[in-house]
Amino acid sequence: MCPLLAESTDSVEDDDLAPDRAAAEVIDTMSLNLSKQVFPPVFEFASLSSQSANPKFREASVTALGVVSEGCLELMKDKLEPILHIVLRALRDPEQMVRGAASFALGQFAEHLQPEIMSHYESVLPCILNAIEDASDEVKVNIRIPSSYYANHILHDTCINSTLLLHMIFFI
Repeated sequence: MCPLLAESTDSVEDDDLAPDRAAAEVIDTMSLNLSKQVFPPVFEFASLSSQSANPKFREASVTALGVVSEGCLELMKDKLEPILHIVLRALRDPEQMVRGAASFALGQFAEHLQPEIMSHYESVLPCILNAIEDASDEVKVNIRIPSSYYANHILHDTCINSTLLLHMIFFI
């Protein structure tokens, strides 16, 4: 099912029936109900496809991880470091579509993988700050969720008032 995430159609008509969107919906539904059966093949797919020469497969690798983050949250928390390695590398990919998918995945992680995701702020925060400056609007829009989670967490835990945090909260 995961390789279908790399398939897309150029047609705007029946966009909900596009192979990549349909696959994402099926994978999401399966992860919510069968997380122990879904996560291992998704993680394997993401690990292999993240290194593909084909940008559609690199995009699909991080999309798959983002899609399953709600349903497979307990399993993902145990593998968060290698998962973040995949996603943060994709956030620096030369292809905009891969960076956009990585920022989507990071937003999903910020929402669903609490509080464990916060303990990785030292590796995630610099990537978020770079993504805020990305030329692509898709990347900028998707990066708002994780950056606001991190900014709120840092403000709450440390009570600091820095230009960086104000920038993250108000200017992205």
